[in-house]
Amino acid sequence: MAGTGESKKYTASCHCSLIQYTVTLSPALDSPAAWVVECNCSICARNGYLNVYVQNECVEFETGGEGGMEQYSFARHRVRHYFCSRCGSSIMAESVEPGFYEGVKALNVRMFHDVDTRTLQRRHVDGKSL
Repeated sequence: MAGTGESKKYTASCHCSLIQYTVTLSPALDSPAAWVVECNCSICARNGYLNVYVQNECVEFETGGEGGMEQYSFARHRVRHYFCSRCGSSIMAESVEPGFYEGVKALNVRMFHDVDTRTLQRRHVDGKSL
């Protein structure tokens, strides 16, 4: 989602706060140029993911990080999905295949504090057909 526009730093966490992090987005989610991805693949649909894609350096884990997260992958095992080891909140996904979204995290905006997800512009992706 990186692009032009004013940057904004968001705080985020899983439900139990074992995993706490900040993310800087540009443009900010309230910008007319900002959007989130709503994918219809099996895992995104079941977990309710609303993703933003950011460079790894835009995310800073304060607590939990990799030590507090479990991972899951399926199908072709190109992407790892991360969730809290204690409360099960779906935090993010990232590619493990070189050249495929390399250096990028797909963060679930539902973990962001003080963001009304009903107001976000959505781009629908047909991940089910990929």
